[in-house]
Amino acid sequence: MIISKSIFVKRPQAAAFRHFTADIGRWWPLKEGLTFGGERANELFLEGRVGGRFFERYTDGEEQDVGRVTAFEPPARVVFTWRQPNWGADTQVEVRFAPEADGTRVTLEHTGWEALPESAPRGNYDKGWDLVLSRFAA
Repeated sequence: MIISKSIFVKRPQAAAFRHFTADIGRWWPLKEGLTFGGERANELFLEGRVGGRFFERYTDGEEQDVGRVTAFEPPARVVFTWRQPNWGADTQVEVRFAPEADGTRVTLEHTGWEALPESAPRGNYDKGWDLVLSRFAA
């Protein structure tokens, strides 16, 4: 299984990359339920380097890792692992940024589902990534 999404944004490539990575906590739809922390959701961070953490910080200060950055290639590509707390393995999210016309084509692929046992809840990531990219574009 591969979840693949693509969206066009009217931002230069470098600005789109920076907005997705450095500013992720400003636009990610935490308050709309895309969080592991539920009502405790507060902040989201993506550390801009290979090995950097992708994590949530809750209102009580507790932190929950979402994944780790495995590739960081500004302004073209970022890759990070993604793991729900109850999953036994990581999945992978790759986001590519390519100049197109007067903006940037952003393509997201979420792979690695085969590494999870059938019993692992996969949630509704297809619709979830649609929401994420719509908030990013806004």
